[in-house]
Amino acid sequence: MAVVGHWDTLADAQELVQSQLLAGVVEIVIETGHLLPRMPVKQITGEDLLYNREDTFTAQSGAGFFDVREQIPWSSDVTYTPVTVPLKRIARQDPIDLFVRDTYTDPNDYKALMIQQLTKRMTRFMEHQLIYGDVTFGGSKQFDGLHALAEETDNADGELDIDEAEGALSLMNLRVLLDAMHVEQDDPTAGDTGRSNVIIIVPKVISRRISAGYQEAGLVRSSVTHSLSQIQFGQNEAGQRIAFFDGIPIVPSGFLQAEQANTGAGSDARALFTSGTKQYSIIVVRWGQTEDGGVNMLFGGSGMGPGEFMKHVSFDNLEDFDSGGERLVSYIAPAVGAIHSIGRIFDITDAEVTP
Repeated sequence: MAVVGHWDTLADAQELVQSQLLAGVVEIVIETGHLLPRMPVKQITGEDLLYNREDTFTAQSGAGFFDVREQIPWSSDVTYTPVTVPLKRIARQDPIDLFVRDTYTDPNDYKALMIQQLTKRMTRFMEHQLIYGDVTFGGSKQFDGLHALAEETDNADGELDIDEAEGALSLMNLRVLLDAMHVEQDDPTAGDTGRSNVIIIVPKVISRRISAGYQEAGLVRSSVTHSLSQIQFGQNEAGQRIAFFDGIPIVPSGFLQAEQANTGAGSDARALFTSGTKQYSIIVVRWGQTEDGGVNMLFGGSGMGPGEFMKHVSFDNLEDFDSGGERLVSYIAPAVGAIHSIGRIFDITDAEVTP
């Protein structure tokens, strides 16, 4: 029998020893590809932003040819579509028990840890709603996320909202989408932005398929393997490795999740996976201010620091409780200027990418 010392057993000795507690919390809820830090923001003073979006017209209807002394008719066919983007309130508040706070070894650390966890939950909720929020089918308290905005702003040809029909990602469909978003045009004098501020947001599952196709397997078409010459790998501004398609950054996001087939296309919101075969989506956005036609985040309110759109409020005492409280509130909503600044491909299966 091992000799423990003064105590009868090791368990008896451990009763007199206090375990060492590491500061903070070890995180296991981790997502990459956050979109909020990438979005340009626009602060507004009212409850909503109203702007007029130019209606489309054909090139042949823009003017006409006229002969000598032929009467030229007056034209009055210019129309606009008014767009209103109301701010929506997102909030969370948690009580902080005064008995625990006041008897805790370091009250400041206890409060700081609570605010840190509160901020993480709020931010994670915002990132999820930024993609999956839907006013029409989710309730008027929500704002429209990127899925709903892409579906609502699709052009007449359906090239900004492409159904992959539960098949593998087709790079041809991605090309069609990018062409519809005018990323090939790069004439600043004509108002084109080219590839500037455009990103391709993909779920990690599809990102793995793209990377594997480039690095290992290639593209398979009719039993013939093709190269992925338009996919390159480079570095972002932080020096981290990143993939590009035709010079456009591919951003894997953990917030784009497995989704339910045949949802989010006019009759309901895009739903997370529940049964059948998991489906995925790709969303392409062009960041920019509303007046420049881009996608940005509107925010309002006061009490935030520079560049912040989340207000922190502390409560010293809650009525009828020996407790204080911490609240985070944000008044935000994403806005899309021009319809060609956002598009998506949905109902993509986890399979080898095709040309």
